[in-house]
Amino acid sequence: MKLFVAQAFVAAICCCFLFCGNNTSNVEAKLTAPPALPDYEGPTAGTIAYIRDETEIRLINVDGTNDRRLWTFPGIQKPLGLYDLAWRPDGKELAFSSGHEAVHSYYETDIYTVRPDGTGFRKITNPPDHKGLENYKKGSVSIRVSNMQYTFRDAQSSAGVFFLYIVGASEPQQITLPPGSSKTFVFKNVADFGPNKLQAVVAVYGRYRWFMPGTDVVSGANISAPEFVITGDGIPYFGAYRPVWKSDGSAITYRDGMCVVKTTPLNPPAGAVYYQPLFGKDHPDGACIWDLGPTPALADKILYSENDSDEGSGFYIMDAGGKHDAASRLTMFSNIRYQIANDVKWLPDGSGFLYSFYKHNLETGKAESNIFKYDFKTRKVTQITKLREGFARTFTISPDGTRIVYERCRMGPGEDEGLVYNIQHLEDVDLWMINMDGSGDRLLVKNGFGPAWGR
Repeated sequence: MKLFVAQAFVAAICCCFLFCGNNTSNVEAKLTAPPALPDYEGPTAGTIAYIRDETEIRLINVDGTNDRRLWTFPGIQKPLGLYDLAWRPDGKELAFSSGHEAVHSYYETDIYTVRPDGTGFRKITNPPDHKGLENYKKGSVSIRVSNMQYTFRDAQSSAGVFFLYIVGASEPQQITLPPGSSKTFVFKNVADFGPNKLQAVVAVYGRYRWFMPGTDVVSGANISAPEFVITGDGIPYFGAYRPVWKSDGSAITYRDGMCVVKTTPLNPPAGAVYYQPLFGKDHPDGACIWDLGPTPALADKILYSENDSDEGSGFYIMDAGGKHDAASRLTMFSNIRYQIANDVKWLPDGSGFLYSFYKHNLETGKAESNIFKYDFKTRKVTQITKLREGFARTFTISPDGTRIVYERCRMGPGEDEGLVYNIQHLEDVDLWMINMDGSGDRLLVKNGFGPAWGR
């Protein structure tokens, strides 16, 4: 996994350099302020958002009443559906990860937000959304594509059937290009996002993506893009998962399918693949799970997992912009190297954090997953859920820190899950509520996952 993460990180840095251009600091200065939104007169603090069937976001009251739909999209379906939810700290927006525009975006999944009343839908990563393209003048682009994919590649895409897309195009093209062949394709009606914007070109085969920086589209003209060579294994699950807000609501962090964690402002420029790496050049191995400090005093603290220690896998803390330091370890959650945690979240007051992970129980001979609490003052770990049958996975904490809503499923991890463990095995998952002291465990709603407690 260390090699794969390193490769993905290099690719991420290259992409950021190629697409952000030379005005990164200027763009960043203009885009970090959170958008002004009208006040929402609604009971978000007593409301829990969750996902059902990977196709709709729903809200339910904390007492299990008033279960209703918040958002869905016509034609949305598995497996390119909804994955993760996160409320903006002031409760005015709900961020989520969705693959419903996978063939119209640089990413397989993107981060979107919607208000608590279902209005204000917008695309955060790689904007605008598909509908928003109609607001731009159009040009056309010619792209010569060469397929150098052969049968020995892991992607198994040697059949040569791809979806081809240039950012800003009204529709993708399904192309057939046998290995060793080349052909020129023309995209008409490609949005012009302004001068000096390189609009990326993407080839898609299943979960794998190949891409290049692309070209500057000019309205009313036909532009020839550089040759696009499809070679190597591409990058699987190249998208935006697990949104985590900064405590002031100014930005969102997320990870791709290879656990490279990135930061995006809430108003990135249209047509640009814009982000910055959260961990800088020294990305911790296995940092698939992280959380940002919940209070102003902890705003620059990052809590994260790391699993390349000889002693096993654990949770660490660092300052934003810092480097991974083995001495900053808080607790080991497994003595197994390369173990992946399910989730980690600060307690609302910053006094500790909760986490969950899979492990093999030597007494029962079965896998299990439970939620644990770490206290900063005492440095003690307390087990909250005590499941022997079923698995406690991702969770959310009430604003007062007294209760937890968590995913409880009857299906364990599969042998082929790898680094995409949290976007598979979503069937047969219910949401349960438990008190912070481990008492009162009860069912909240059946057939739901990805809970997020309103603030």
